[in-house]
Amino acid sequence: MRGLAGLALGAALAIAARPVPALAQRAAENAVDSADDAFGSTVGMEQTGIYSDQDTRGFSPTKAGNARIDGVYYDPVGSLSNRLRIGNLVRVGFTAERYPFQAPTGIVDYRVRPIPQKLGTSFATNQLAFGGYVREWDLRLPLAGDRLGLIGGVALSDTRYSDGSRMEAWGVTARFNVKVGGLEITPHVSISRFTANHVRPLTVVSGSALPPLPEVRRYLGQDWAKGRNLNHNFGGVVRGRLLGNLSIRAGIFRAIGDRQENYSEIYAILPGGDPAAPLASHRLIADPEQLLRSTSGEALLFYSFKTGAWQHRLIAGYRARDRLTEFGGSDIRNFGTVVYGMPDPEPEPQFSFTTPNSSRVEQSSWMLGYIGRLGNRLSVNLGLQKSSYHATFTEGASGRITNSRDDPWLYNASMTWHISPAFSIYAGTQRGLEDSGAAPENAVNRNEQLPATRTRQYEAGLRWNFGHGQLVVDAFDITKPYFTFDANRVFSEAGVVRHRGVEASLTGHFGKRLHVLAGAVMMQPRLDNAARDRPAGTPSVFVKIDANYRTDIFGGLTPTASVTYIGARAVGAPPAPGQPQPMVPGYAMVDLGLRQSFKLGSVPVSFRMVALNVFDTAHWKVVAANTLQMEERRRFNLSVAVDF
Repeated sequence: MRGLAGLALGAALAIAARPVPALAQRAAENAVDSADDAFGSTVGMEQTGIYSDQDTRGFSPTKAGNARIDGVYYDPVGSLSNRLRIGNLVRVGFTAERYPFQAPTGIVDYRVRPIPQKLGTSFATNQLAFGGYVREWDLRLPLAGDRLGLIGGVALSDTRYSDGSRMEAWGVTARFNVKVGGLEITPHVSISRFTANHVRPLTVVSGSALPPLPEVRRYLGQDWAKGRNLNHNFGGVVRGRLLGNLSIRAGIFRAIGDRQENYSEIYAILPGGDPAAPLASHRLIADPEQLLRSTSGEALLFYSFKTGAWQHRLIAGYRARDRLTEFGGSDIRNFGTVVYGMPDPEPEPQFSFTTPNSSRVEQSSWMLGYIGRLGNRLSVNLGLQKSSYHATFTEGASGRITNSRDDPWLYNASMTWHISPAFSIYAGTQRGLEDSGAAPENAVNRNEQLPATRTRQYEAGLRWNFGHGQLVVDAFDITKPYFTFDANRVFSEAGVVRHRGVEASLTGHFGKRLHVLAGAVMMQPRLDNAARDRPAGTPSVFVKIDANYRTDIFGGLTPTASVTYIGARAVGAPPAPGQPQPMVPGYAMVDLGLRQSFKLGSVPVSFRMVALNVFDTAHWKVVAANTLQMEERRRFNLSVAVDF
């Protein structure tokens, strides 16, 4: 891709695995204790806060193209190998205060592990629900004091879900940390193999009635429909001081996803019949081998200086990506009408595929930014980008090529005023060119990379630091194009969606034993059609409270509790003009657990047991318009980690 050659930092051999992020010391992982707010963070197998890399203010920062690795722009293909990272942080509002080139729908920043100071190894075994597991081994190897180190490991996983599906995978990882002068260079390579990805069936509905949920662990898919994927991630980051007041943060990444086998199994509920045992049209879609690959990177130069009480940072940079997505060429098999909720095993057919379609996206931005700070009173963050976007679609059957282009000016501007040591206020706006994800599995253009679209956000907030914790309240208004199914089941742009809302985060230590993270978002998601319908799958209310209470039992046994409430969500458009939208009702879930850290001699050990969805709340999850999957039911996880 034009311009990426100038970003190349070189890569060193390394390897990475999928299932779980790892800290330098596995026994020390604790997402609640390490979180500064309740807006969203992940550590190890634990996730806290109201947002994630897949859902922030009702949108996905990952699908929008707002992913970073150690602060450097990265275009993900699939999911980034968890073993390359400690975890991730969602940056919105105050959390993005000093982050250059802020994005409208938030940024997810994947944090990688630091250079090891001591030789060590860790073992972790995680016994998951329904007989699933994750087994991990990590190595920390300093090679030349604090100048050169290696972090690596292997993992094997078998993840099982409430609907009876499962995913089997393995992976290996290695990552170098090299310090040269004032620079730190961190090249990596990851390989992860999904050996048997048993398809998760989709339920498609029409009208306002929802079908009964299938029995837990009653698998409605075909035993032979096992997807196989091979993922590679190569790349590296360089950061540090070049000379004087000039520093650099840059990186280049190559992500490859080889979908060797891929299936989708769909049950479309038919109108009429017995509501307790409705009939459904059963079909399966098989894909030919398809490639997804992306080269992406960014180079930022920072020049820092002072004038009086002002501290200034001038930023100049370049960002680019080149992504290829293959899709289509599928074979669709109709298995007839069945009673929904009952297995329908079918013999494996001989599939006949056609040439896949392909889309290629080339996108780049030249960037100028400024971050200024007046003592402890005022901070300003400004950014300007000139973006260039070019997408090429090639139809596999005919070879016909179509093109689309956009060359917008993009900007971000925010200001934080620290009224006192305890109180701060924040206001900002951003305009971005963001991705729209891929078409869902039951669309005619399934897995097609959707076009990038212009997005706009306004936000403002108040932060109160009360000594042993902090309270943050933000308001936001986001507008972006909306994608859904048309009359021919093609997933395409269909108007504009607007999310207006208020979010809050309360974090703190109350007494010597209790640590609480509480977050909530109340939102008004609306489409721009005449009826101002709600977009499918987006709740108006989401609340999550996490709490740890440390006791003196066994020297620190810690009970944990998590309460989550998800408000009602629209299933799809109203079945007819003037009729109400079909809705999935709101529900609450409770998780309870125990955590214990101790030593066997000089060896740190951690023990974590958790019961998820204790009261076995049963509900549907809306994955696309009129498309449902079973939410996870009651399950138990047990994790033990040992550091040597």
